[in-house]
Amino acid sequence: MSWAAMRDRMHQRVVAHLKDGCAEYQPSGGLPSVRGVEVMVDENLMQNGPDGMIPTEATGITWRKAQLQDVTRGGVFLHAGRRFIVEQKIMDDGHMATAACMEVKP
Repeated sequence: MSWAAMRDRMHQRVVAHLKDGCAEYQPSGGLPSVRGVEVMVDENLMQNGPDGMIPTEATGITWRKAQLQDVTRGGVFLHAGRRFIVEQKIMDDGHMATAACMEVKP
């Protein structure tokens, strides 16, 4: 088994065990939605600041890039009856990505 195949299998297993469910991503600009994206949702995301790690009110949403290639600022994740607007992508290793999002309260 090749290194790439082992890595992909590991990412699939991590998401399968740690996922918080499936989400729909609606890109800004009227492009078609992407449904069934397995996501991990992290409330009160910690981010680097000038004095080290600081808590934020942002929610981190992580997904496998095999399911959703990219997100843009202003795109929306719909998950478990909640809406999250993408503020910025904060991590992308080419296989997994995380975006800092703000929840839109009804």
